[in-house]
Amino acid sequence: MSGDAVRTFLCIEIPAAIRQRIEELQRTLRSLDAQASWVRGQNIHLTLKFLGDVERTRIEKVIEAVTSAALEINPFEIEVGGAGCFPSPRSPRVLWVGLTRLTDEFRQLHRIVETSLAHSGFARDEKKFSPHLTIARLRSPRNAALLAEKLIATGFEPESFTAREVMVMRSELSPGGSIYTPLAVIKLGNASQPA
Repeated sequence: MSGDAVRTFLCIEIPAAIRQRIEELQRTLRSLDAQASWVRGQNIHLTLKFLGDVERTRIEKVIEAVTSAALEINPFEIEVGGAGCFPSPRSPRVLWVGLTRLTDEFRQLHRIVETSLAHSGFARDEKKFSPHLTIARLRSPRNAALLAEKLIATGFEPESFTAREVMVMRSELSPGGSIYTPLAVIKLGNASQPA
């Protein structure tokens, strides 16, 4: 990555209580001795859009686009629940905790953000929007299917929270894992108004 580019993504933060439950699930799964890179609790989030390397001069455009999109959507409920893997339980590469359903508000927020960023010259996502919480990436097939099987059998009891803001996040790759730094925290709709 060049010095004038920032690895950037947009996300919704997960409450600490849910992150702690995910960390407990990770501890349970670690006993299977699979070769996995476990995502640290503080780095678990719901990605809205991954932008990749963005020139520093364009970061303000990203923040403006997300701000205009966020104004159109009021805070909404997200229910985290269930667990699975990509691409399949037989040969998993990514383990995740999911959402019980994708709400209309979340879909709408994604669509408006996509359109707003496209007007600023950013490419639209080609993949179907499938938000999830990545909890581990597998580095080898050893015990991987067993790990996926245990994750799916254990599952994740549903828990809801209210999404009130979107974060524009910087991601720096380091030997100890990714380091995330918020570049902007943008309130949804009337989230800044008293209830």
